Amino acid sequence: MGEAVVVQRLSYLALVMVVLSACGGPDTSDAPDVATAAAVEGSSTAIEDCGTFELSQKNVDLPEDAATCFIDAAQAGRPARLKVTRPTTEGDPITSVYEAGVDGGVEVVRDSRQDRFGEQNVSRRTCTGPVSRRGLIDFAQCSEPTPVES
Repeated sequence: MGEAVVVQRLSYLALVMVVLSACGGPDTSDAPDVATAAAVEGSSTAIEDCGTFELSQKNVDLPEDAATCFIDAAQAGRPARLKVTRPTTEGDPITSVYEAGVDGGVEVVRDSRQDRFGEQNVSRRTCTGPVSRRGLIDFAQCSEPTPVES
């Protein structure tokens, strides 16, 4: 291959790289973090977002449609995510993030670091058999919680 052809191809490649670097991708700063999680895992399967809820002392029950969304997805083997923050008796927030996998298993990450009278840690457990019970997501079986490094 002649030197002129190599220089021409390198010039073309450099031009393409400049054009591509000038083109910004979509602004994802407001995108849900579940979309980010799917991209990080390299999954082509979309994660169903069943919602993010901050419950209060007076409103302690998870909306039934959110529970149904998550449980139906888990039972069907569709990846899904649900985030629920509930106050303790004293009003301190405890956040639980439920993620259903394609195998129907559920990973539950519980963050109680803001609970002044509790364990103040982040823990993870894996569960099976999700059901809605008294405004909560409950499970037929769960592993013992293990600490998550923060």
